Amino acid sequence: MSVINEELARRSKENMSFSDYKPGSATAEYNSEIARIAELIEAAKPMVSEEGKAKLDRFLESYKARYASWINRRNASGAKHVSVMIAGPANYNMRAHERYLSREGKLWEEYEEFKNPEYKISSIVAGDKVIRSNDANAIEKLQAKLEELEKLQESMKAANAILRKKKLTDEEKVEQLKAIGFGEAKAHGLLQPDFCGRIGFSYHLTNNNATIRNTKQRINKLERERAKGNTEIIIESVESESKGIRIVDNVEAARLQIFFPGKPDAEVRTELKKNGFRWTPSIGAWQSYRSSRANEAAQRIAKAY
Repeated sequence: MSVINEELARRSKENMSFSDYKPGSATAEYNSEIARIAELIEAAKPMVSEEGKAKLDRFLESYKARYASWINRRNASGAKHVSVMIAGPANYNMRAHERYLSREGKLWEEYEEFKNPEYKISSIVAGDKVIRSNDANAIEKLQAKLEELEKLQESMKAANAILRKKKLTDEEKVEQLKAIGFGEAKAHGLLQPDFCGRIGFSYHLTNNNATIRNTKQRINKLERERAKGNTEIIIESVESESKGIRIVDNVEAARLQIFFPGKPDAEVRTELKKNGFRWTPSIGAWQSYRSSRANEAAQRIAKAY
């Protein structure tokens, strides 16, 4: 069963045009677009990890559902409204026409949110591997990611510059876009305005620039932390003659670790767990991810021990 409602597509077409509706054309158009996106995703898969491949597959399923839903709702809107060209100007219901235009505006605003699947695919590829702060090569990985993001930013800027050249024909613009790395389908797609009449990359530049800024901040933060090295706090036990409690801010492992002189009682263990600490037998410590909140909890628990 087709996910596209052909009856709604036919009625919408008849309400807007004198030409006959070709049976199955709405479904064929939808299938063609999905096949194009699926091809892009398959081409992207060799560049990502297994986790990235799963994300790409989930995106395709999500895109298929959202696009089909959008097409059906737009056709449903058109099926309820007859254009003035078909109905004729006599006693034409302008209030109904205004409601139709309002619906169309909202539908095109929604389409704007997911109309550029190529950008989403490139984002999944660029952000494929989750770079954890405790990765041995976290800084190097982030720097590689930053380089790709900056290349993407320059590519989008270059595309916009080409699209703004008034002396070029559309064919010449397509050739120049292809010369800087865009595929033919994408190059032609960039020439098509969105519902606001915008051509090229708009909010994509803003979003990508924010990602660049955040990546740079992560790199700077990690570099500062790595420069500090590990720090250790020893809190002497008041009620015991033991060596006391050691709190280690382990920068390399990205963990805050508490070493007790013995096994803490049930009440202390409960408090540790409530504050995100977990027992790690391999090193004999209770540890949590590094944070100011974890540090405050560790100091409080250790002093009360």
